[in-house]
Amino acid sequence: MHTNRIKRALLVKQIVDENFEPGSHRGSMLDVYRRKVSKQFPISEPTFYRYMEIAVGIDGYVGNGSNRILKHKPAPTIGKEDPRQLRLFDF
Repeated sequence: MHTNRIKRALLVKQIVDENFEPGSHRGSMLDVYRRKVSKQFPISEPTFYRYMEIAVGIDGYVGNGSNRILKHKPAPTIGKEDPRQLRLFDF
């Protein structure tokens, strides 16, 4: 994954962390996206959730109660061998 995309994902996560209020419609994930994130980063809503998933995989971030983020597993890190991955050659 490109480092610029990772940096953007971490910046988006930082904005969400600063503005997300659990149990409040004014501070919901969607509202934070509409009021804050979309003003700084011209990204779509699905891309916003993708960036949040990237942030989950990078630093083990657990979303503040958002089911959309918590239902996804963190992305596997580079360097760890996944036993489910098929290999073409045995090196």
